[in-house]
Amino acid sequence: LYHQADWAITKQMIKRAEKAGATAIAFTVDLLGGSNRETMIRYARQDTRECIKCHLGGAPLPGVSGRVDDRDNRRKPNLVGYDTTLTKQVDKGTPTWEYVDRIRQSTNMKVWVKGIVTAEDAAIAVRHGVDGVFVSNHGGRAENSRRATVTSLPEVVRGGAGKLKIICDGGVRRGTDVFKALALGATASGIGRPYIWGLGA
Repeated sequence: LYHQADWAITKQMIKRAEKAGATAIAFTVDLLGGSNRETMIRYARQDTRECIKCHLGGAPLPGVSGRVDDRDNRRKPNLVGYDTTLTKQVDKGTPTWEYVDRIRQSTNMKVWVKGIVTAEDAAIAVRHGVDGVFVSNHGGRAENSRRATVTSLPEVVRGGAGKLKIICDGGVRRGTDVFKALALGATASGIGRPYIWGLGA
């Protein structure tokens, strides 16, 4: 779940997941301002192809506005079909932990928070009744500490004090990486790029 500027739409997204049978929702907190994809931007300048040949409607616009936006919905069908006639409840600024409380009060699903990399935030997550956290840095695009998630994992485990499920997400390239995460206290390990690369091949 990425929060939308209008809480009414965020709540509809939560209810859609719940109605579909999801048992948990993961609220992403480490990418609220968008990602800085330097390599993509650098190489895009050298790409002379016309986007319209591959992408109906022109160039893809990932995260163009940070909210539900019809310019981007052709690539994000999960953002289509919400009732925008509801009274707008605009959320200004970056969501706080009270926003996480609001999500918890809006659903019976378990609520996870994705993007936790410190003991302090893990402890706050426990205080706010979060069911689990993803130790994630969005591939290093969301924050510039250059610290790998497996390096952050021990302190998140310490901050969770045995009261959180913890998934270590990022940098997993082989089975031994999963074992390392489990040995450092993770409940499970997430994988992303390896299976995407396999599907792509």
